[in-house]
This record gives sequence, C-alpha cells and structure tokens, in this order.
Amino acid sequence: MRINPPKLFLIAIAAIMAVDVIVTPGHVRLALAPLVRVTLAVAGVGISVTAKRQFQRIGANIDTFEEPDELMTEGLFSISRNPMYLGLVLAAFGAALLSATPPALVLSAVFALIVRYWYIAFEENAMQWRFGEPYQSCCRKVDRWFGRRRGKV
Repeated sequence: MRINPPKLFLIAIAAIMAVDVIVTPGHVRLALAPLVRVTLAVAGVGISVTAKRQFQRIGANIDTFEEPDELMTEGLFSISRNPMYLGLVLAAFGAALLSATPPALVLSAVFALIVRYWYIAFEENAMQWRFGEPYQSCCRKVDRWFGRRRGKV
C-alpha cells in the first residue's frame, strides 16, 4: 500500500490529537513554553509549503512514488535534500509538543522514522538511479536533513 507523505502526516497529526484527548490531565505532561510549541509546528508547515512551491514553480514531479524528473539544488534544497520531509517532521514534533504528552512524542518519532526509512530511502534510491553522479555530488554537499557539508565536494 502506498500512502503519500502528506496523508501519512495527517494520519500522524490525527493520532497525536487523539492521544491528547485520551490522556487525561492527571497523566504526565511535558513542560515547554507554548510559543516554542507553536513556532515549531508553524515553521515546519512553512518549510514544507515553501519547498513544495519550489517544485511547482518549475513543474517538477512531486509524487514520491513516481520517477523524479528534476534534481533540486537551489533555495531550501541547497541546505536540505529533503526540506518537505523536514518540515513535516518538525510540524509533527510541534504538534506532539502542543499535546505535551509522552505518547504524542512517541507517535511523532514513529512518523519521523517512517519518513526517514520508507519515503526518503525510496526517493534516495530513485534519485541515485535517475541522476547518478550529479545526485552523489549533491549528497556530498548537502545533508539529508539540514545543513551544508563543509569541505566535502
């Protein structure tokens, strides 16, 4: 079964919200400033939307399970090979922190692991097959999640 990443994100958010409803106030809740929680969630959504718009501006294929047709290396893609996934994971952690329950954090961590080991792994294989050395060069310069690799070319 192929569930696209935004649908899985919505499923994860629904599960996090359900945990928040199920866990009563008497249970352990994590302390963290509300502004940090909201900022993380909003920033995550913003990063994903911005990266998606980059794809749309040039008419690139955005479907995880279709053959890639563009090697994105500019804008957000110059500091993250996976800014859409980075944004979704940050938003999921932000939602979990809004819930402030340990089970919600576990759910967001599970979402992050699925993103890394299912979606990103699938896409990395497809990108390697489709673009070869130019993709390898990109991998040497830009981290999977965030940051430029210094001194590696």
